[in-house]
Amino acid sequence: MPKLLIYIAAGFLFIGVFPLPYGYYMLLRFIACGVFAWAAFIAFERNEDILPWIFIVLAIVFNPILKIHFPKEMWAVIDFCSGMFLILIRGKIQENESKAHNK
Repeated sequence: MPKLLIYIAAGFLFIGVFPLPYGYYMLLRFIACGVFAWAAFIAFERNEDILPWIFIVLAIVFNPILKIHFPKEMWAVIDFCSGMFLILIRGKIQENESKAHNK
């Protein structure tokens, strides 16, 4: 996964901590669900043990189709922690720089 996409998704999650219009949170659900699903795929390909399952849970939590409802305060914590998680494990899901340059 491109490093820039990881940072953009994390940024969207961090901004989601603030009170914003409903449309932003719907966009956030699409972005986060897509990134976490892609990250799960990458983690499975790299034979990670627990990481793919964490990403699957996060993709389910953020999925825009069958919404899971939490109080606003809980969503703020989920958004922030999910953004931090993406930043902390980015090395496990980002493209290798040498591989990206050979494309």
